Amino acid sequence: MQIFGKFFHLRNQIDKMFLRSSTWLTISFFLALTTQFGCSVSANDVVEEWKLRGWVVEKIHGKQGPVKRHGQLISKSAKAVEASWIEKGNRKTKIYQQVNYHYLVLRFFKKDKDEFVVVMKKRK
Repeated sequence: MQIFGKFFHLRNQIDKMFLRSSTWLTISFFLALTTQFGCSVSANDVVEEWKLRGWVVEKIHGKQGPVKRHGQLISKSAKAVEASWIEKGNRKTKIYQQVNYHYLVLRFFKKDKDEFVVVMKKRK
């Protein structure tokens, strides 16, 4: 029983020292800044990365602008993929049949709540 008591006392002392240390505060401050003000990837960087993998730009739908975040839609087994984007609050779509090509839809979400998509293709 004494061993457990000493263990918990020692653990409490270590916890108190760790929380008081300036290193802990520095790390917390750095993590808060990086999560709050992280760098967003540009649309051109994302497209160039896919070009390096053998994909070719087929079409761009919507008006390009500063990007807040992005997503992707890709399927090698689906018969078609749907590209959807938002222009001035109106949602638009186009379906790409995957007969001779596989299609990749890169969807970019802008800060003004509109979206644009880059459709890329790669031969099957």
